[in-house]
Amino acid sequence: MTQHTAMLIDASGIQDYVFGSNELTQNIGASELVTQATTDWLFAEQSGLLPRPHNAERSERSASARWRLTDKGLSDGLAAEVVYAGGGNALILFASDVKAKDVAFKLTKKALQEAPGLRLILAHRPYAVGQLAATVKGLRDELAVKKRAPQHSAPLLGLGVTAACNFTGAPAVGIDSDNRYVSAEVAAKQGAGRPDGLGNERLLEYLSDIRGLNYEFIYDFNKLGDRDESSYLAVVHTDGNRMGERIEAYADQNSDSDEAYIRAQRAFSVKVQEAAHTALVSTVGVLLAPTNREWDKKERLYKIGRKIPIRRDDDGTERLPFRPIVFGGDDVTFVCDGRLGLPLAAHYLSRLAREILPDGDPLYARAGIAIVKNHYPFARAYGLAEELCASAKEFIRKADSDKRRIAAMDWHFAVTGLVQPLKQLRQREYMLGQGENAPSLLLRPLRLAPVDANEWRSWDVFSDILEEFVSPDGQWFNRRNKVKGLREALRAGPNAVRLFLRNLPDSPTLPQPLALASAGDAAQTGWQGNTCLYFDAIEALDFYVPLEEV
Repeated sequence: MTQHTAMLIDASGIQDYVFGSNELTQNIGASELVTQATTDWLFAEQSGLLPRPHNAERSERSASARWRLTDKGLSDGLAAEVVYAGGGNALILFASDVKAKDVAFKLTKKALQEAPGLRLILAHRPYAVGQLAATVKGLRDELAVKKRAPQHSAPLLGLGVTAACNFTGAPAVGIDSDNRYVSAEVAAKQGAGRPDGLGNERLLEYLSDIRGLNYEFIYDFNKLGDRDESSYLAVVHTDGNRMGERIEAYADQNSDSDEAYIRAQRAFSVKVQEAAHTALVSTVGVLLAPTNREWDKKERLYKIGRKIPIRRDDDGTERLPFRPIVFGGDDVTFVCDGRLGLPLAAHYLSRLAREILPDGDPLYARAGIAIVKNHYPFARAYGLAEELCASAKEFIRKADSDKRRIAAMDWHFAVTGLVQPLKQLRQREYMLGQGENAPSLLLRPLRLAPVDANEWRSWDVFSDILEEFVSPDGQWFNRRNKVKGLREALRAGPNAVRLFLRNLPDSPTLPQPLALASAGDAAQTGWQGNTCLYFDAIEALDFYVPLEEV
C-alpha cells in the first residue's frame, strides 16, 4: 500500500520570543523570523528546503500571504504538498519519509543558526491512503505532548572572558549600531527587523497602500504619542474565537477522503488569511482617509483626527503612528498612538466580523488593548493586552458559551505605571467593595458584533456616551470640571449622582443612547444594578480620538 508522510511544524513560545524586548526593531525582527521559519525558508525558489516539485508559489504583491498554495498534490507527482502554512505553523505532506526527515534536519539546523532562541517543534509520521485525518490528529496530540515537556537545552551562559548581551544577558557575539553588546539571538532579530530588513519588506508588501501616499510605519516606540499632550502607546492584541475548533470540525466533515480533507484545511486557512488581510487593510484605510487625515497649516504636517501628528524623520520620511508586529492570520498584534487604540481595535474587529468563513459563520474575534506610557516595559504591556483579551474571551463565553459568535474587546489605561496582574489592578481601582458581585465602575468588556440594539454593554453605547460628552452640541461640552465632578460622584454611587446632577445650575442630564432605555433609571443615577455605565466613557476622554468610518 502506498504510504506518504505528514509533518506538522509549530513555533512554540512565540509570545516570549517576539515580545520579550523593549526594542521595537527586535519585536519586528522576531515576528519576521517566526514567519520565515514556516514559509520562506521552506518555499524560496533558490534556497527553499522543501524538495521540488511542490505546490507553493510566490503571490502577487499586496496579497493576503506571500506564498500561494496551488491545488496540485502528491497524486500529481509532487515531492511535497503544503496543506497550510503561516502564523508559525505548517502542515506538509511528503512523498518520501526520507525527504521528510531531511527537511526536518535542515530546518531545525537553520533555525539554530539563523534564529537562535526560536523553538521549533516538529512531528512527522507515515500514513496510508485514507488515513490522513487520523494521522494529523495523532500529530497534533504528539506536538501537544512535546510542548508540555520541559526543555532540555542548556544554553551556554558565558565564559570567564565573554561580555554579556545588554538585552538578554547571554554571551555577546557583536556590537550593534548603538554600541551595545548583542547576543546571537538579538543580532538575528535586529537584522530581520531593521528598516531595510525582511520584516519591513513583508509588511510593505502586505499593506502596500501606504506607499502610494509616501508613508512608512513607525520604528521606535518613542515616536508614538505626542510629547506635549499624550505620550501613550496602545498595544492591541486580537485573536479569533474558537479558531482551532472550527478548523478541526470543518476538516473532520471531510475526513473520509484525503483530498477532501486537504481542500477543507487549506480553504479554511486561506480564508482566515484573506479575512485578516482585508480587515487590516481596512484599518489602515481609516487612518489614511482624507476625512481623518488633515493638513495642519500652523505645524505644517498632517494630523489624524485633528490631533495626532504624522511625524517626519530628519530625512523627511513621514511615519504613521501605527505598526503591525504580528499579522497574516487570526492572531494579530499592532501598536499605535494610545489615543488610536480603541477606535482602531473596534474597527478591526467589526470589519473582521463581516468576513464569512467556509463553515458559514463570521470570523468573530476578541481584543485586549493595553494603553501605557511610552517607556512602560513592552513585554509587560503585551502581557496586559493578553490578559485583557482573555477577559474579553470570558465575557464572550458567558454571553454565548456554545458558539461564541460575538466580537468583544476590553482595555486598560496604565496611567500610574503600576505593574500588577489585571485582576488586582481592577480590584484596586474600579471595584467598590470586595467579591465578584461588588459594585463595579467598569462597563467593559464590550460587545462589538453582531449589533444588538438592546444590549447596553456594547461598543455603540460606550462610543455614543463618549461622543455626547465631547460634542459641541452636547450639555457637557467644555465643562471639564463638571465632568470630573461627575466622575467622583459615580465613584460614590447612584444617590451621589442624583444629588450631583440636581445641584448643577442647569441640571444637565446624562447621555442617553437608545439601548439604555432598558437600563432602568441609569440616565439619572449612572448605574444599572452593580454596574456603572458612564465611568468608562469619562475615563477614556483623554485617550480617545474619534475616527470616521470609511
